[in-house]
Amino acid sequence: MKNSTSSTKNTADNNKYKYFAASIVGFILIWKIISLNYKPIILPSPEMTFLNIYQKMKTISFWLNISYSFFRIITGYLLSMVVGVFLGTVMGLNEKINSLLSPLISILQTTPNISWILLAIIWFGLNSKIIIFTIFISILPIFVINSSEGVRSTDINLIEIGEVYKLSTLDKVLKIYFPSAKPYIISASIITIERAWKIGAMAELLSLETGIGSGLYWARNNLETEGIFAWTIVLILLGYTSSKLLKKILT
Repeated sequence: MKNSTSSTKNTADNNKYKYFAASIVGFILIWKIISLNYKPIILPSPEMTFLNIYQKMKTISFWLNISYSFFRIITGYLLSMVVGVFLGTVMGLNEKINSLLSPLISILQTTPNISWILLAIIWFGLNSKIIIFTIFISILPIFVINSSEGVRSTDINLIEIGEVYKLSTLDKVLKIYFPSAKPYIISASIITIERAWKIGAMAELLSLETGIGSGLYWARNNLETEGIFAWTIVLILLGYTSSKLLKKILT
């Protein structure tokens, strides 16, 4: 029975990879066909774009830009996770604090990313703090909301058992509430990592001379459309890989 189940799972995984590969190949073919009707400055061909990526990969500046972006994005992301999980847990445990902070979290959630970027430029000047702050403040509400919902979904029977055994508040959080909130926190972590890459690149494009966003900026200024496509594909791959890697680690 176990072998049969394992075989079925492997077949399903193989089919999933085949469909994924077919989707990518199909997209590239459609892209190629459409690009035949336009000049490269409007829509570069796939081969032109991938050649541009290859050429960039042979330069030191390419890897430096990725490393700059990685540092800024991961810093903002981790800060947001720590603060967001803490606030969400507190809000989930205390109804008064939840009522007090919920409107503020809603405001943060609906504020456009571009507004945070422009404010960060004014507040911090042109440095990495802009990207770290923008990512932090933009994805913080997701961690807060998911953590709070996770804590609130804790089984009442487990809470009563904690009361019977007279567990301390810290023990209740670590042994009862956190396990309940963990799936919600993992979900928020996977969702926000891809978003963090996109927000970070946009902030870099508008404020700094290093990072992936800077690469997009100079490609646009030089009318190198294939360069814009190349950096976009790199950004997509980094976001997708980060999400999949995080999912594999956390689940």
